[in-house]
Amino acid sequence: MIVRRTFASVKRSIFLDTLPKVLSICFPDLTVKWNKTDFYIVLPNESEIWIAGMDDSRVEKILGMEFSTIYFNEASELDYSNMQIVISRLAQKNSLTKRVWYDFNPPQKTHWSYWLFIKKLNPSDDEPLEDEDEYGYLLINPKDNLENIDEEYLKILSRMPQKDRERFLEGKFMDSADGQAYYSFDREKNIKPFKQVNGSVLIGMDYNVDPMTAVIANVVDNKIQVFDEIYLNNSDTYKMCNELMKRGYGGAMIYPDSTGSNRKTSGKSDFDILRQNGFTIVRTRNPFVTDRVNNINRLLQSGEIIINTKCKKLIGDLEKVMWKDNKLDQKTDKHLTHISDALGYLAWKLKPIRLNNQSNASFS
Repeated sequence: MIVRRTFASVKRSIFLDTLPKVLSICFPDLTVKWNKTDFYIVLPNESEIWIAGMDDSRVEKILGMEFSTIYFNEASELDYSNMQIVISRLAQKNSLTKRVWYDFNPPQKTHWSYWLFIKKLNPSDDEPLEDEDEYGYLLINPKDNLENIDEEYLKILSRMPQKDRERFLEGKFMDSADGQAYYSFDREKNIKPFKQVNGSVLIGMDYNVDPMTAVIANVVDNKIQVFDEIYLNNSDTYKMCNELMKRGYGGAMIYPDSTGSNRKTSGKSDFDILRQNGFTIVRTRNPFVTDRVNNINRLLQSGEIIINTKCKKLIGDLEKVMWKDNKLDQKTDKHLTHISDALGYLAWKLKPIRLNNQSNASFS
């Protein structure tokens, strides 16, 4: 199965263009049957090549099928978590080695492809791959394919600005600092192994159904020390309360997304649910997103935010969240931005940027 982001694009670029060209040039004597209703071809040995788009209802149909090979075309446009659903169809029982193939122009280093193939880390939890030898990559540039590329096209690529030339002509991943939201984050400065200390437990919380997130911190030596995190998929405020109490954080002070006073779960606001479960809500007003992000960058730069090594989701967010069209990018990966938002609400209340001669909060 060959997969792209949309069915229209895979139909146009693969089924109607690349696939017939490859067959004509490289396998002119091969007899192929074209099914233009369900969009697949049948080879002489009865093997089939299907196409699918991640946006199309045909995906549901394909999820009931089994394949031996899956090929993600222009994979930099695809969401990693959604791709795993498709990969679950790599289930055909036969003698073939099951393989997944990807191709793409290298995006930024915050992209899941860089983490998976270059850093050999699982993009979902940032843990080292258990079977990293199964993941390989091959750099192929236009200059490696001169017999099939127009010389004028190479000239066009060579005239591009340096960043675009490095990506499209030289195949380099782009530095993540370009557009990276939390550019001040430094693993050596901001990540340390430490234990929770006695004292007030402070929780920053972002309300969302998938995921719902929280960061749990103390203030030690005037620094915000994040020692735990909660990341719940397909959740609600009741489940978050249960998880917090299960971990021993009952009665803690919560610094939430201020929209929680309006959001409703079973007829009650999120604030009401938290209070009824014994938590203290610290009232706050959400700052502008740019102010909240700038504040985190300021605190990261000064070393006033320290994160425990076990907080993998928060660390991943701080390294991967990007600006796009003057907004935090939630479309490329819908699971990003939420847990760093939770940190942002907490940090803004505890140690805000000085506004109108207002002093930053101080703790000892």
